[in-house]
Amino acid sequence: MSLSSIRYLLREGFRNLWQNRFMAVASIAVLMSCLLLTGGAYLIFVNINYAFDLVYEQNVVVAFAREELSEEETVALGDKLRSITNVAEVKFVSKEESLQKYSDSIPEATFESLQGENNPLLDTFVVSFEDLSRFDATLAQIEQIPEVDSTRYNGDIAALLTKVRHVVMVVGGWIVGMLLLVSLFIIANTIKLTVYNRRLEIYIMKSVGATDGFIRVPFIIEGMVLGLIAGVLSYAIIYYVYGKLTEMFRFDTMMGLVSFSRIWMVVLIGFLCAGVFVGVFGSAISMGKYLKEEGSAADEK
Repeated sequence: MSLSSIRYLLREGFRNLWQNRFMAVASIAVLMSCLLLTGGAYLIFVNINYAFDLVYEQNVVVAFAREELSEEETVALGDKLRSITNVAEVKFVSKEESLQKYSDSIPEATFESLQGENNPLLDTFVVSFEDLSRFDATLAQIEQIPEVDSTRYNGDIAALLTKVRHVVMVVGGWIVGMLLLVSLFIIANTIKLTVYNRRLEIYIMKSVGATDGFIRVPFIIEGMVLGLIAGVLSYAIIYYVYGKLTEMFRFDTMMGLVSFSRIWMVVLIGFLCAGVFVGVFGSAISMGKYLKEEGSAADEK
C-alpha cells in the first residue's frame, strides 16, 4: 500500500469521526461508562486484596520453645522453622522481651521478682506464612518439631480469609469479563449504525473496485480513535475521583486506600488497550458482517 493511500485512509477515518461527531460522542460516552465500571471494579479488587494482605500479616502462629532448651538449641529451632517451605518469616521474641511488655501493667515489685530464673514465660517464635490456604499443613509441620512446646493461632480466621479472597477474585474476574463483553457489543452496534448511515458511500467505493480491506481501514481507524479517546478520558476521571477518595480515606494507620502511584500505569495501559481493542474489534465485526451481507446480496442478483 502506497504512502498516499495510507494518508487517504487516515484522513477518511478522522473525517468520518467529524461527520458523525454526534454518534462518535455517544460511542465514546458508552465506552467510557463501561471502562469506568471495569476500572472501578479493578480498583475495588486491588484495595480488597491490599486489605487482606495487611490482615494476613497479622494472622500468625506463635510457637513456644521448650523451657529446657539451651541458647544453641533455641537458635537451631529458629532455623528449623525457617526451613519449612510455606514459612515466609520467623521473628524471635525472647522471654525477657515478652516479660518487658508487662512492665507497665503489673506492680513494680512483682515485675522485679520475675526477673532471671523466676521468669515463667517461654521464648517464642512468631511465624507468618506465604500461603494461608496451606495453613493446616504448615501448622502440623511446626507442631511436629520436638523443640516446640506448644503453638497459639487462629486457624478459623485464616480459613475464612482464604475463602473470602478466593470469592473476591472469582467474582471480580467475572465482573470485568462481562463488562468488557458489554463494551464490545455496544461499540460494535454503534459502528454498525455508522456503517448503515454510509451504505451508499460504501456501495460506490465497491462499484469502483475498492477491496473489502480498503473499505474496512477507515472504520477500523475510527474505532481505534474512539477507543483511545474513551480510554484517555476514563483514565482522567478515575485519576481525579480516586485521588479525592484517597484524600477522604487517608488515615494515620496502614488501612488507607492503595496509593494511585502504585497502580496508575496498570490503569492507564489497561484503559488504552481495552479501548483500542474494543473499538478496533467492534469495527471489524460490524464491517465484516456488513460486507458479507452485501456480498451475499450481490451474488443473489
